[in-house]
Amino acid sequence: MKATTLKKAALVAGSLSFLAGSAFSQTAVSGAGGYETLTIRGEGKFTTIGLRLHEPQVVSGTFDSQDGSSLSDADVNFDDVLTDGTRYLVEITGGTSSEGTVIEVDSWSGSDLSVDGAAADDVTDYTIRAAKTINDVFGADNSLGLSPDTTGAGGASVGKIFVPDGAGFKSYSYIDLGQAFQGWADSLLNPAGDTPLNYVDAIIVNEPGAEDLSLVVTGMVKTSPTVLPVDQLFTYVGTVYPTGSTLANSGLSGSLTADTTGAGGGDSVYVPKDDASGYTRYQFLDLGAAFSGWADNLLAPSDDVELTSGVVIDQNGTGAAYNAVTSAPDFYADL
Repeated sequence: MKATTLKKAALVAGSLSFLAGSAFSQTAVSGAGGYETLTIRGEGKFTTIGLRLHEPQVVSGTFDSQDGSSLSDADVNFDDVLTDGTRYLVEITGGTSSEGTVIEVDSWSGSDLSVDGAAADDVTDYTIRAAKTINDVFGADNSLGLSPDTTGAGGASVGKIFVPDGAGFKSYSYIDLGQAFQGWADSLLNPAGDTPLNYVDAIIVNEPGAEDLSLVVTGMVKTSPTVLPVDQLFTYVGTVYPTGSTLANSGLSGSLTADTTGAGGGDSVYVPKDDASGYTRYQFLDLGAAFSGWADNLLAPSDDVELTSGVVIDQNGTGAAYNAVTSAPDFYADL
């Protein structure tokens, strides 16, 4: 998980139903919530996914002040509304430079949230929702049907979930040792079903079984901008919005370094292929009067390419970490 430099915004309201598809999913959403079905490819393939439907808001308000690592809202006693042992995602929704930021929070006291790296621009409107967990998404009893580990020894026959941890990935499997233990665990066999998942991160799922699996994710639709921290050479990010997001309307071109020659050198977005056999690379080309827009590696125009639930950003421009801001499609304003 990434922490402290994350942040984001969203309030959901209205009543619009829509049904749409993308390379990795079919989505049905009624009003401001619904479900998304993601296909997990079998035969040992690695499927990149993101979480684009989210937990409901627990509380929202306006921060009054920031003091060091604390953000405060005098109108709320967080002890009364937040549950110990749960990771929460604080989403900055007010119109400051922090708008769209997502902050992971694990501790609080009274009206204060303990937040590493809190900034003065965070003193604005916010909303809070719980992070989904491995149990929430994949089922405490492995309802997804990922190939279980029945010996505790791991191996190539065991399905795995890979979650970004800021320095790479941490792997998790479903352990089924009968009465001795049943549940999700990390590679050291520590129970891990309550491991929180942040929707700004993409997840990789590896299923060695012959059959594809269907993962149904339920939750609420987010409608406001989201900041995606790009802090590694290849950063796996979730695309946040469950349908209708394309390279052109995502807003990513405003943050990524463009290719100004047509010969590479800018940042890239890698979109997973439908069969999980690899990725297609796209860059934003800025060639002046000749061409301006998204294109694939053969320089074919690609503005209308729909984003799958999880993509990879290749930090090939300056090599420096940055925040990529992504926006919901315009029609989300009616939700």
